[in-house]
Amino acid sequence: MTILNIKTLRVSIIGEPNAGKSSLINSLFKKKHSIVSRKAQTTIKKYSVSMIKDEKQIIFTDTPGIMPYKNKLNRSIFKETSNSAFESDFLVLLIDFKRDSVYKINLLINYIKTYKINYLIALNKIDLMSEELFFKKANDVKIVNKDSIFLSMSVKNKKGLSQLTSYLFNYSKFKENKISKNNELHLNKFYLSEVVREKVLQNIHDEIPFNLKFNTDKLKVNKDKSITAYVTIKFQKESHKPIILGKNGHNIKKISMQARQDLEKNLNKKFHLFIFLKLVNKKHIKSVMKEI
Repeated sequence: MTILNIKTLRVSIIGEPNAGKSSLINSLFKKKHSIVSRKAQTTIKKYSVSMIKDEKQIIFTDTPGIMPYKNKLNRSIFKETSNSAFESDFLVLLIDFKRDSVYKINLLINYIKTYKINYLIALNKIDLMSEELFFKKANDVKIVNKDSIFLSMSVKNKKGLSQLTSYLFNYSKFKENKISKNNELHLNKFYLSEVVREKVLQNIHDEIPFNLKFNTDKLKVNKDKSITAYVTIKFQKESHKPIILGKNGHNIKKISMQARQDLEKNLNKKFHLFIFLKLVNKKHIKSVMKEI
């Protein structure tokens, strides 16, 4: 018998850029759902995936990184994260405990309190700290935030993950909701575009223009069950094109190969990936209109 309704908890993972939010989602599900890069603001749109256990469902949402202590924030990124938080029943504030100062951590905790939603603070990357430094820093943070719940973890070493899911599944305020079906990733156009974007971020380094847009134009399931995907990278300046292509097309070939290999490994399907470049800016649009 199929369960149409299920007790549901919506959980948003919130934190600074490079705190490990996307890696946490991927580790929890043992599959790449969110792209990962050392560059800040790798995640630019929220992404949700559900976990079902004992007739309960947790919908985890990966959100763009926030920096509430900075005066200027990307409005679209801030809106994505804020909307996700307000739609949630519970928040997990993920903190890079090695990198962040006690002062910054307290600012982040004060920020998350403004949502007036129950939360948990996950102290990540404790594997990179000495035991002495960890306990001193943890004590300094907990003294100021006695009403908060803390969990220590190392996403990289898979430590603390079971404690997190155990706490959440035992949380008392689940709501009745319909089962959320995870989209089949090999047919998810946004996911495929994101994998290509990840490889661009990993291969072009500091030269990459951050206003690139990625779009999966077409997906086709072939008779042999392989997938043919057509992805367009849109750029706004002609000078961006040689950067993306690289010398003799080296960059784009490497990006395409790595994206295809990643998709095949993660989804266990054969992929035929075609990447196109397209100039899209106001001047270009005007010239096209004149030609028409």
